[in-house]
Amino acid sequence: MHNDKFVDPRLQAKEALFQQLHMASFDVIMHINAIQNEVQDTSCDISPSNEHYLALVRNYQITLKMCDGLEAELIALTEATGKVVSDPEYAFATQAQICAAAVNCLNHWRIIKQIPADLLEIDEVSATIKQRFTEHLAMWDGYFSPPQTSH
Repeated sequence: MHNDKFVDPRLQAKEALFQQLHMASFDVIMHINAIQNEVQDTSCDISPSNEHYLALVRNYQITLKMCDGLEAELIALTEATGKVVSDPEYAFATQAQICAAAVNCLNHWRIIKQIPADLLEIDEVSATIKQRFTEHLAMWDGYFSPPQTSH
C-alpha cells in the first residue's frame, strides 16, 4: 500500500522547472559563501573580477530577463539593484549579497507565477513557497530600506 499524495497534473508538468529553480538556490548559496569566506579570510572586499561575484551578477541579470510582469515593488527593487551593481562605490561583496537575495527572491516569484491561481489558494500546495518568497523579498528589500529602530 502506497501513501502517495495526489499531485495536480498541472504541477507535475512544471516539476522540471520547479526543480531547476530550486537548485539555483544552492548555486547562489555556494557563490555567496565563497565570497563571505574570502572577505573573512582577507578582511578586504572582493575584486570586481572575482568569479563568484561575476557569477552572481550574471545570474541576477539572466534571472531578471526571465521575469515578465513584475509587480511595482519588485520593479523598484530591480531598479535599486541595478543602481548598486553599476556603482563602484558599493563594496563588491555587498553587490554580490544583493544579487544573491534578488536571484533567490525572483526565482521563488517565478515558481509562484507558474502555480495555477486555484492551487495558490490551497495552503497545502502554496504556503511554503509563499513564505519563502516573502522571506527572500524581505531580505532583498532590507538592503534598501532604512533600518528599523525600536523606541
